Amino acid sequence: MLDVMIDLESTGTHPEHSAIIQIAAVRFDYERGIVDSSDMFNRALSMAPGRYWEESTRQWWQGKNLKVYHEICGRMEEPAVVLKAFQDWANKDRQPSDPPLRFWGKPTSFDYSFMQSYFRQFGLHFPFHYRYQRDLNSFLAGLANSPEHRELNVPFVGMAH
Repeated sequence: MLDVMIDLESTGTHPEHSAIIQIAAVRFDYERGIVDSSDMFNRALSMAPGRYWEESTRQWWQGKNLKVYHEICGRMEEPAVVLKAFQDWANKDRQPSDPPLRFWGKPTSFDYSFMQSYFRQFGLHFPFHYRYQRDLNSFLAGLANSPEHRELNVPFVGMAH
């Protein structure tokens, strides 16, 4: 499966100094409409060196999202360990002759930039090429034949959204 949907939780909105605190990802095959829900990636990261909280994001987490934040904190691991595990997960069963993976995000300008900055910080090869990013917001606008931004607010079910 070449398509990978990534969702991050972070300590702010700036990839150069905000931290990733959770990486969740799922593989899917867009062309066949198949989601591999049996092998999802979901790991939490402790604060990486040189990264810090943006106060508005800290307040957001301390509001109605405090229970979710505490659940994430209880699973935190060293960032380099989580990134290596993600790299291995993304490349699982792949051969050098396979087509490139497609990175999907909502939006890619957020998730892709964060992931790329983390892989660079920890000296690991990022398993996605910038040419193969797929922005879910743009995709949905194209399907709707409208340039208007459609805000999708998916409610939490337990601790997941």
